[in-house]
Amino acid sequence: MRACTENARRGSALVMALLVVTILSALVMSLAFEARLEAKYARCLRDRAAASRLAASGIEIAKMLMQRAGGKAIAADMDEDDDRWHDAAERLKKGQSLVGLVEPLAGGYVVLDIEPEPGRLNVNLLTRDDWETILGNAGVPEEYFDWIIDPVLDWMDEDEISNPKGAETEDYYSLLEQPYEAKNGPFDTVRELLLVRGFSETLLTGGVFDPAELAGDESVRGASGPSFNRFSDTNGIVIAGIESMLTTYGDGKVNIQSAPYDVLRTLPDVDDILARAIMEEREALDDDGEPNPFSSADDLFARVDGLSASVADRISVNSSYYRITATGRMGETERRIWCIAYVSGSDLKFLRWCEEP
Repeated sequence: MRACTENARRGSALVMALLVVTILSALVMSLAFEARLEAKYARCLRDRAAASRLAASGIEIAKMLMQRAGGKAIAADMDEDDDRWHDAAERLKKGQSLVGLVEPLAGGYVVLDIEPEPGRLNVNLLTRDDWETILGNAGVPEEYFDWIIDPVLDWMDEDEISNPKGAETEDYYSLLEQPYEAKNGPFDTVRELLLVRGFSETLLTGGVFDPAELAGDESVRGASGPSFNRFSDTNGIVIAGIESMLTTYGDGKVNIQSAPYDVLRTLPDVDDILARAIMEEREALDDDGEPNPFSSADDLFARVDGLSASVADRISVNSSYYRITATGRMGETERRIWCIAYVSGSDLKFLRWCEEP
């Protein structure tokens, strides 16, 4: 009997010992996991801060290059062949875009883009015909053009009279669940379009076109509003976003040194072939192997055959407004800063600044 009791005590002690070891092991593992997690979190914070500093450094590089392009002299004893920024500054001086400049820095790197902002279309200066061309090129069915264009024109005009398929404060915006007023003035940013009746993220960034979105808020649509079937023949039509084509800066003329294909296609009678010819010719090299962008509208017409004479009044070859995008990368972490800068000679002033999360 005494032996059985002793064995039971030993068994209980063994169970308790195993239980303690198990608890301690779990505690150690938990502490180790938390330590690894905290180390990873600290590393992410460190890389995020470093990436932010790299992006800010990219903006400083852009300022230096643009000042150089504007005429600010480099050190007198520096030879052109030893100046690693010479080619980049020359591109900017000749009105060309600078895209994808990579600069290793502090264990990470910066990717820098500097593009003339008038390579985009000024949304505040677009006519109805311009809007129709943009929407058509984006793939929006023609029967829905007025449901998009009329509200935009109403948003900018100074009166309170709605276009046939438009919207003003009294008949639409004041009736929303969260009411606001039509601006009756120019857009400050492109994404302000999302405040306009019928505009959606799909129209701006692309996706499957849904005509029902053009009707606006369900609660104020009413009998007089559009009634589109979500299961209409338009379902499955994918449209291109128009946000990347638009800006709120510049005099409305398209800078042909930097305008992308989609913007070039909005110029009068410029088709796919002519748009690609312009893009190829502006990147062509001269007989000495140097960049040879267009120097004037006359130069464009001399080098690209088949352009309509009406194009001349819609284009420019230089710019005072630039979009600078600097992306800092440290490890797997990226931080991006983009801004709009106004340049006059070697003087630069920032008009808009955005640090993306």
